Formats: sequence, structure tokens, C-alpha cells
Amino acid sequence: MSRCVGISVGGDSVRAVVAGADRSVSPVSVPAVLVLAPGAGALVGAQAERFAAPGGAVFRDFTGRVGDPVPVVGSDGSARLGADLVAMTIGGVLRRCAASSDLAHLAIAHPSDWGPYEVSVLRSALTCTEAEGLPTSLVSSPVATVTAAVAAGVMRFSETVIVADIGGHGTEVALVTGAENQAGRLEATSRTDDLSSAELDRALARHVLEQVRSRLPAPDLHDQANRAIVRGVVAACRVGREDLVRHTSTVIDVSLPSHKIPVRVVRAEFESLIREPILGGLSAIAHLMDQARENGIKVDAILLTGEVARTPLLSELLSAQSASRVVIPPFPEWAAASGAAHIAARRPQPRVIAPRSPARPNLPPSQPRQSPVNQPPPPRRSPKTPSAASQAVPAVPHVRSTGKERKWTLRWGALQVTAALISNSQPQPSGLPDYGLSRLHGAVPRHG
Repeated sequence: MSRCVGISVGGDSVRAVVAGADRSVSPVSVPAVLVLAPGAGALVGAQAERFAAPGGAVFRDFTGRVGDPVPVVGSDGSARLGADLVAMTIGGVLRRCAASSDLAHLAIAHPSDWGPYEVSVLRSALTCTEAEGLPTSLVSSPVATVTAAVAAGVMRFSETVIVADIGGHGTEVALVTGAENQAGRLEATSRTDDLSSAELDRALARHVLEQVRSRLPAPDLHDQANRAIVRGVVAACRVGREDLVRHTSTVIDVSLPSHKIPVRVVRAEFESLIREPILGGLSAIAHLMDQARENGIKVDAILLTGEVARTPLLSELLSAQSASRVVIPPFPEWAAASGAAHIAARRPQPRVIAPRSPARPNLPPSQPRQSPVNQPPPPRRSPKTPSAASQAVPAVPHVRSTGKERKWTLRWGALQVTAALISNSQPQPSGLPDYGLSRLHGAVPRHG
């Protein structure tokens, strides 16, 4: 059975879902980190982390740089364009999830703020990766997310929805209008950096570090001696935040140089820490809803995606703020990739990724040039016969001077004759320039 792959390009990760395959093919999620290792090529995921230490060129934070003429600088000082890095990452994900020969269609869900230029640049970059020769479609992430929600049975295509994708470094809000039997059109987009999963992790990490500040090697959290401890606490808080979604409390271990300190956090404490960034994200959603209302568009639902979508406080505050129902897909962090896979399975005859070659002009065949030995000598002309250059015959064959050109030629000749007559009838004052009229004295015979 042919396979169709959907890939979502997010701010901090790239995810892939395979449709039409057996259960043995599991979804793939890799961080947006690319390593160019000598002799190994472009590496993603666990391979990238393994080759990053020996000296490979490590590239990060490039998913938002597609179409940017300023290249991304790697750890070794080398520079690459953002579109090339995203294309190589997609190629690495394709190698992990399925062989290119088994793929029938690839659909890529890109950020909602991309335009035709970014889409064209990425298509050109994909021609140098495993996606070359593969039928490929590029769709907007909100449209792919709505497709996944409809496939999961939590909403209908005919509904107008606001999609709030809460990523690692910000929240993208988009308005998608309804349509029959397919996802509608993307009407408006906005973005806010107030609400993100990283912001919630940092808020929880600050709270945990305050509980053990007196036991840290240095009292200042930004001190160099605390760097490894702070990095470990942030990673532990990421797991703790996900645990607080399912349970009312969790324990976060702080690893000190000599021992570990467990810090217990209840959900009420966590919600008091994240209330402010969540309200910042809700203000962006409310602003887009007001714009839709001013343009006569009724919003039927608000679709939440991303890892933070399951946070109970987010759904609670959003339901209290808006009359539209709040919808969360079964796997909100995989919604864009899953929707792209459904689009790849449904869309017929997509465009093939192939390099473009300039079309050659259809020129007539060149005539063979005669050899100088066989070429006849030029005819001798009489000395009284004017040369071809002096005759009023155009040099280009089959082209004749137009009536307008002949008329202006006669007018210029009449002007020269008139100027000559005036200069001959009136003597030129001495000391004044004649502006070249004296050159015309010999051109016209004098009378009288």
C-alpha cells in the first residue's frame, strides 16, 4: 500500500505522521536541530546529538528563517540559508519515517504567516534533498489542523474556527472560515510571544529554584556555578508541567553537586504562576475574534493545539471569556502533521518537486557558411555608382523607412535651408557665436 507523509514545521520541532501504512511505522518528532558532520551529511534527531560533540556544524533556530536573505551561522562559523536547513531537516525526517521509493505524496504544513515567496523558496530548496521527484503539497498549518480535527470527529468543515497553536516560543492565532467537504480559507493571522511552553517552563523553574536558593553553590541564579543546575531544573520542569496536566501534584528533583532535593508542586501553585502568560495569549485570541465580529464573521469554535493545549487553566479561562466552544484534538501536538497526512492521502496529482531548467528558445537551424575558396568574388561596381552605404536603403533586409520618418527627414532638410538663407541675408555680428550655422554656408548656393 502506498504511503503518504505529513510533516509539520514548527518553531522548536519537526513532526511527521505516515498515513496508509501499517502500525509498525510510528510518528517521528525531532527537535529543530541540524548537524552537518563530515562524511555523514545532514543529521537530525538522536544522530544529530551524537555527532554534535565531535565537531559537526550545529544549526539551531532556523525554522523561522525561510526566505530570509541573511544566512544562519552554525557552531563552526559556517553559514547556510534558513530554507536550505529546513529542507535538509525534512529530508532527514523522510529517511527516518519511510523510504522515498514507497511514498506516494508528501504534504508539508508550514507556519501561517508564510506567503508565496517563502513557499517558493522552500520548494526550490527541497530539490536538493530526498524530496526531489516526490509529489509534494504545501499547506498552512491552521488548515491542516482543522483537517485533523474534522478527521477526529470533534468539529465539521462548515464551521468557522479560530486556531490557537501554542508552540515552544510563541502562539500563532489564525481565523479559518468554513467550507463544504474541505478546510476553508485562511482569513487572518496574528502572533504573540506572551504564551508559549518555554515561558510556562521558566515560570515553574523560577518557583522551584526559589525553594532551594539557599542550598545552591552561588546565591545568584545567573552565576556560572549554577548554570548546570538551572539547566537541569528547566528540563525537569518541562516534564513536571506535563505531569500537572494529568495529576494534581508532582515532584521535581533538583540535582545538586552532592545530592538531590525533591520539591513538591501542586496544581494550584502552578496555575498561579502561569496565569499571567495565559491571559496574554487569550488577549490575542480575543483581538482576532473582535476583528471577525467587525467583519460580520461568526466564530463557531476555538481550536487549541500544541503541548500547552491540555492545560486545564487555559480551557477554563477561555470558556469564561468566549461564548464559542473550546475544541482540543485527541493529540494536539500532532494535529498539524496528522492533518497534513490526511491532505496528502486525499489530494490527487500533487505537484512534483523537481529542479527547473530554463526553456531553450526554438531557433531556426543555422545555415552552413560558404568556404572562402568556393565563395564567388564580389561584383565590381562603376565609380559613378553610389555605394550601398550612401544609398537611402535600410541596412536591415525587408525593413523600409516609414512615412513618418521620411516626413521628419524633409522637415529637417527644410530647416537647414531656411537657416542658411537667413545667415546669408543678414551679416553675422562680430564677437557673437553662430551656433554652427556657418557650417551650412557652403551647403546652399547663394543667389543674386
